Amino acid sequence: MAAPLSLESVACDLCNHDDAELLVVKLGFHVVRCRNCSLVYVNPRPKLEALSAQYEVGSFFEHQVTRANDESWRPEAQARLELINRLHPTRGALLDVGCSAGWFMSVAQEAGWKVSGIDVSAPAIGYSKSRGFDAKVATLDDHGFAPGSFDVITMFDCIEHMPSPMRALQAVRTLLAPGGIVMITTPNVDGFFPRLTYRILARPFGAWDHPGPPGHIYQFGMRTMSAALERSGFAVIDGRTTQIPLDFSVGALEDSIVDALKGTGRRGTVAPAMPGAAESGTATGTASTRPRVPTPVRVMRRLVRGVGGVVAWVIAGSVSPTSQLFGKGDSMLIVARAAA
Repeated sequence: MAAPLSLESVACDLCNHDDAELLVVKLGFHVVRCRNCSLVYVNPRPKLEALSAQYEVGSFFEHQVTRANDESWRPEAQARLELINRLHPTRGALLDVGCSAGWFMSVAQEAGWKVSGIDVSAPAIGYSKSRGFDAKVATLDDHGFAPGSFDVITMFDCIEHMPSPMRALQAVRTLLAPGGIVMITTPNVDGFFPRLTYRILARPFGAWDHPGPPGHIYQFGMRTMSAALERSGFAVIDGRTTQIPLDFSVGALEDSIVDALKGTGRRGTVAPAMPGAAESGTATGTASTRPRVPTPVRVMRRLVRGVGGVVAWVIAGSVSPTSQLFGKGDSMLIVARAAA
């Protein structure tokens, strides 16, 4: 049997207040909203060792490599780089924080940037280095770079994973040269799609597709992200909302709908578990030792999953793509310049 997951309670990272309301319990984790500044975060949360370990499992690495080798991401990466080039026309040194298997580094390097990358995943960094990139296992707390080393720092879908986004942004401010910029992407908890699904699923059923604990331990809106940057010594120069890939949104929403139909969303007492537990030998059983599920139960499960899938496609397909047209997309991209 796996050892109980060690959790720690934390105050709001943005304003340091310790007064939050419970939004939902997901996978046994409490997702809360700060009553003072509205930052959404997981509390209590796994300690640092457990947070880091989830990025070493094979399934995480395989996903990153698949993404790096899938050319479908290239137009999005090039669009981000074009925005960087407009806001910082002089090519220089670029640090990709959370560089993974190097999907963005390849585009930036091809365009003439001197690229470096850091990530907490040793397998991902090993893969990036095998492709010739200057990459190393490091964090913004422990990296070895001199102050002012970079003209541009990118943080794509990683700040929501970090134990202290404020400490990370302060480190980024130190690493940037005068006039340098940081580009961040992260889910937008205030988007229309997350707000709608919260109302129709989380409030009545305790099931919500948007937060993803324990990987995502923070959820920002445009207002809280802007406040975090300004308090860290930045001036926001560009901000827009975007759309999370529809297949991902549909899959997450389908899981929440199934939870609601099965009545499992309210199980707030379930002990939380970390991804990769089964891979590391803590699985609860094998196919030969688990009890056989009766045929009627299997049929009912398939029916529930089918209904959930249809409803998920209807809701996500109609809401998510149009929300960004009104500045309420379920993801955001924000660029800030180091203040003088």
